Amino acid sequence: MLRAALFALLLMLPWGRSMAADDAAYHAMQALQDLLRSQTSIATYSMRVSTPDWQRSVRFQAWDDRPGKRFFIRIVDPAKDAGTGYLKLGGNLWMYLPKLERDIRIPSSMMLSSWMGSDFTNDDLVKSSSVLDDYTHRIIAHGTDDFTVESVPREDAPVVWGRLEHVIRNDGIPLSEAFFDEHGKQVRKLLFSEVKQLGGRMIPSHWTMQPLDEPGKKTELILEQVSFDAALDDNLFTRANLKRAGR
Repeated sequence: MLRAALFALLLMLPWGRSMAADDAAYHAMQALQDLLRSQTSIATYSMRVSTPDWQRSVRFQAWDDRPGKRFFIRIVDPAKDAGTGYLKLGGNLWMYLPKLERDIRIPSSMMLSSWMGSDFTNDDLVKSSSVLDDYTHRIIAHGTDDFTVESVPREDAPVVWGRLEHVIRNDGIPLSEAFFDEHGKQVRKLLFSEVKQLGGRMIPSHWTMQPLDEPGKKTELILEQVSFDAALDDNLFTRANLKRAGR
């Protein structure tokens, strides 16, 4: 109820004044982060990668500390990948490989590489918290039931996208996100669907990433269960724990 009231208020602001519109866009994006991630979360996901020739499924658990800009991921299935772990600390991303019994820091040159063979990238993991501060936001369109926020990188911001467009329902539920390169060409799109109650709130449980230059390819991320605002032990977000998780 409070979230719906917030978005109703945002939509009533005087859009003729750019400052008010920019503030409303920023707060809409902030509310979106609060909805999907809250301050902390513990979640279980399944992921399906599909192409015209093959399919792959992965299941993993994730611990997210949004204020601390850190998270921990542990792969559960399939068996050949079980124990593989990822640790984000600020702008650094570490990966643990059980077969090698070692962890490695993923270099900046690999940030746009596929994560676990999916259409999500390592950069998506590292920059999951940066959209609020690394971009400026403005509302560029209003529909009957939704509105569109355009996000443009700030000067010298360490981001890879030239522009983002977020379509958000008037009650705050995200519908889609479009990713554009520095030349203004749309590269991929993220669709949100299957809104259901999880973790005590109504959120989309099915996220589909589609690269536009590879017809028939997509990655579906299904949120199975989630707990928001749980206390997280600092020892969880350590390289020592990354190695323990693989044993």
